Amino acid sequence: MVRLSIRTRLYGLVLVMLALAGFVLASGLAELRDHLLAERQNQSRILVQGALGYMERLEGMVQAGALNRDDAKARAISAVAAMSSRQGDYLWINDLSPRMVWHPMAQWLDRDLSTFVDADGRVLFKEFVERTAADGKAMVTYRWTDPKTGRMSEKLSYVERFAPWGWVVGSGLYLDDMQESWRKAAFGWAVLVASALLLCLLMAWLLGHSITRPLRDVTLSMQMLARGQDVVVPHTDRVDEIGDLIRAMAVFRQTLIQRQQAQAAHDLVLAQAKTVFDHISEAVMLTDQENRILMVNPSFTRITGYTLEDVVGRNPAILASGRHDEAFFKSMWDELRESGEWHGEMWNRTKAGDIYPESLSITKLPRADGGVHGYVATFLDITDRKRREARVRWRAEHDPLTGLLNREVFEARLADMVRLSMECSSLSALLYLDLDGFKPVNDELGHAAGDRVLKTVAKRIEAHVRGGDVVARLGGDEFAVLVSGLTLAEDAARIAAKLVSALSQPVELDGVMAKVGVSIGIALCPRDGDTPAIMLEAADCAMYQAKKQGRGGFAFASAPETGGALVTAKA
Repeated sequence: MVRLSIRTRLYGLVLVMLALAGFVLASGLAELRDHLLAERQNQSRILVQGALGYMERLEGMVQAGALNRDDAKARAISAVAAMSSRQGDYLWINDLSPRMVWHPMAQWLDRDLSTFVDADGRVLFKEFVERTAADGKAMVTYRWTDPKTGRMSEKLSYVERFAPWGWVVGSGLYLDDMQESWRKAAFGWAVLVASALLLCLLMAWLLGHSITRPLRDVTLSMQMLARGQDVVVPHTDRVDEIGDLIRAMAVFRQTLIQRQQAQAAHDLVLAQAKTVFDHISEAVMLTDQENRILMVNPSFTRITGYTLEDVVGRNPAILASGRHDEAFFKSMWDELRESGEWHGEMWNRTKAGDIYPESLSITKLPRADGGVHGYVATFLDITDRKRREARVRWRAEHDPLTGLLNREVFEARLADMVRLSMECSSLSALLYLDLDGFKPVNDELGHAAGDRVLKTVAKRIEAHVRGGDVVARLGGDEFAVLVSGLTLAEDAARIAAKLVSALSQPVELDGVMAKVGVSIGIALCPRDGDTPAIMLEAADCAMYQAKKQGRGGFAFASAPETGGALVTAKA
């Protein structure tokens, strides 16, 4: 390979820059010419379309009967004459004959142009008529005598037909001024490029002369450093680039030493991180930007049953349990993309097919350019925690003896039932049950026997109501049933009758038959109350009325219009 000195390369760079400058100059000049030509075309088009706009308004007045067409044409010609005030930048009008309707030069007025031939042998005005026949307008380039110089010059004209009057309106501009502007720009750019070339040649010579020898010494020292050999970097007082390079070499030497130290520390951190990764109780899963699994830790295998070989390159969807719909995952990914993190709970499936709940955190790993390196997910199997929470929740909502809902939950369900009945105008009922003869059983046979009776009563109530009905123990020997979606009040009566019959059956307690009964008060919503408190009060009153009627039966609370009388029935 040929060895080239820096000076030679600098000269070569100057030549390349010269070639690029020439290319840029040629492109710029071509673009300038196109721009100037487009500007001239625009000037002609604006002048003609301004005249046509005025003619359209006059034609509108003619159509409206406010002006006759001859007067309109006269006004249009006057306006065109006013617009053609500059020599070399004017309008003319010819009809379709063609005949000159108006021209700033008097000798052209009313002239028959059908046989007029320009210097190049073109029947010019007839060509204007033909070229505007298709789409009504055309841009035409031709040679014409310039009145300023008296010489034939290239001219650019825009012509457009005004169909209602059979006119062709045109305006032309001479291109000499454009050529002159273009030539001045080309000369200026050429001078600039030549000056830049001379300056670059001078700089190339100076640089090549001043830096070649010091660079050789610096290069040798850098090569020794690259081979792992230590060098002594001399102190320098130079304030130019060579001095900067020597000082940079000293910094580079120090950086190499620091990098070696940092690499050792980094290796230690990686070893510690691997220890944490391998022994942490949480499962860890790393994916790439396409959400393909790259790495998992031993806890992932312990929780899911999948090894790294099972999942590498696959989508985490292999863990999907099927319990979450598309909307759940869309919401998760939207939050992850927006905030970079997602935390929540999810149901997943192990390799063996077991479904388990997990506490999951996903973090996006962003790139500096705004992209994504991938994602890291950590999760824990929270099956045991869910079971504990379920037990705590069940104990908080249920009576510990009978397993029925407790009073607090009952009151919340009663409030929901009343609200739905009022909103939907549907019929629902509250059955308030109080056991008859329970106290003697408790006193004579003991509290353990009483507890067994209460458990039996609870099971019998649940067995004789509908599956969707709410059964609760309010305390002591008091129970309640919430019945929704009734058609008639008699539906509640039938349920109450079944309960009275079922609970009147003796309860066997180690060979002893314990006899209890029940009195039931029934309150209908919305007839007997529109709030939970009123419903409870009405059902309680109805229950006491049933006891007064001889126990072992049920009674309805009265409707307001009955004056407070209770309707009572025996089972």
